[in-house]
This record gives sequence, structure tokens and C-alpha cells, in this order.
Amino acid sequence: RQEIVAITAAMPDSTGLLPFSERFPDRFFDVGIAEQHATTAAAGMAMSGLRPVVAIYATFLNRAFDQIAFDVGLHELPVIFCLDRAGITGPDGASHHGLLDMMLMSKIPGMTIFAPSSYQELQQMFQDAFEITEGPVCIRYPRTPAPTVLETEIGKGTQARKVQSGKDVCILAIGKMLGPAKEAAKALKQKGIECGIWDVRCVAPLDMAMLEDAHHHPVVITIEDGITEGGIGSIIQSKLSKLDGRGPIVRTMGVPSSYIPQGNADEILSKLGLDSEGIIKESLLAHKLLQSDN
Repeated sequence: RQEIVAITAAMPDSTGLLPFSERFPDRFFDVGIAEQHATTAAAGMAMSGLRPVVAIYATFLNRAFDQIAFDVGLHELPVIFCLDRAGITGPDGASHHGLLDMMLMSKIPGMTIFAPSSYQELQQMFQDAFEITEGPVCIRYPRTPAPTVLETEIGKGTQARKVQSGKDVCILAIGKMLGPAKEAAKALKQKGIECGIWDVRCVAPLDMAMLEDAHHHPVVITIEDGITEGGIGSIIQSKLSKLDGRGPIVRTMGVPSSYIPQGNADEILSKLGLDSEGIIKESLLAHKLLQSDN
């Protein structure tokens, strides 16, 4: 597609754009350490009929929030933001954890946000992003290796994907948190608790079919590798509370609003309770609370 252009901010190698820059040098732009300029330039290109892809680290997206809101979002421009190193990043430094992107981008009207749970999902979402021509799109993915899945484990468009059914707890897993969710469900089944699991996939807009299914469970667990306050879990909780009938007990799991030191990503997630053991603990607490209420 001749209209595709790639833009980065001094991150051509680590975002994987070097092959594109070598093959299409006239359609590649490295603006240096200037994410704001990258975003406004992308807006101008989109206005002229191009399809710009802005590839930067999730943590550096913070610098360009104003331009995303008013240069891209306000004009409903089809700019695609590919956010590398989203979530807990690990050894790159305390400033490199991409923890604010989902919370920030979910506040942009008309923004579509994808969170792939596998390598194949990332490919699918990148293709689907080009089908969205009204408003910007964000795809956020972690630094850690992505699992490889079967074709039957890949979603489509902005729909969530139901991984399995279960009557007691519904786990809504965002991005790489799907792995721990599946592990937790296996362990909880041994304790007599059946878990339904959804791969949320698209965190904005949220799939109403997923929300309606979750609403029919007594307990809902949301888990994300982003800031909890104002994050996707809190949005899900709000939407569930507005559906008819008695709503479920909702437990939102995510990263606290604090500075996270660098380290091994899995170890950090474990300390924060964002692993299978953390999901099991939250599920058991909610299930106990439910029983006491009854």
C-alpha cells in the first residue's frame, strides 16, 4: 500500500523499522527525540490522504498526549500508533515502564485500542487497524516474548474472544495477562471454581457481548498491565454497573500509581500480584465475599 508511511522518534532499530526504512526510504521518517512532532506530522500526513504509522515506546507516548488529543483525535484522523514496550518493561529502567498509555489513550474520543495476547494477534490487529478509517488506532504490546497460537485462537476486528466458559468467575484478561488467567483458571477448577475467560483484545471500544456475558457471572476479575486507577478495569466496572439487574462483584487488578523500579518483568509482575497466584487470590476473596453476602 503506497499510502503507508512510518514515523518514529529516534527508535528505528528497537521498534523494528529498519527493514522498512531500507526498503522504502522515501516513506520512512525518524524525527529524533520529538514525539510531539512525530504525532503532529502524522496528523498532517493523514489529512493529505496518507496512512501514517507512528512507532514509539509506550512510555514516551506521554510526551505527545496533547498532540494526540487535539491534532489527531479532534480531527478523527486515521493515525496508527504502535506502542512497543507497553506495560511492565523490566531491565530498561524505571522510566521505561509503559504504564499510562491505556489509561491516557482510553480518554481520547474515537480512539480504538488493541492489546494483543499473542504474536499472531498482533499481526491480525495491525491488519485490522488499516480497516479503521474514522479516528486513530493504538496497538500496545510488551517487550517480553509473545506466545505463538493456533489460528483458532486469533480474534477479528474489535471483538473480544471468548476463551472458555465457566459459571463462577469471569476473568477479563488484557494482552499478555491472558497467560496467567488461563493458568489461574486451571488451578481454580481444582478448587471447584469454574472460570470463564475472555481475551479482551480491544479495550476501546469494549465489546458489549463480552460485558453482557461477564454481567451474568457472580464474580468478575479484570487484569491489566497498566495503571489501575482510571484504567480499563475501572471502565469495565463502570459499564457493568449500568447494565440491568444485580451486577457482579468486580475486582480490578493492575499496577498501582507508583514508580516501579527496573528488574525482571515476570518478577515485578509477581510482586504486584499480576500473575496466576494473584488472580487465584482475588478470585477466592471475591468468592468468599459472595458467600458471606448470601
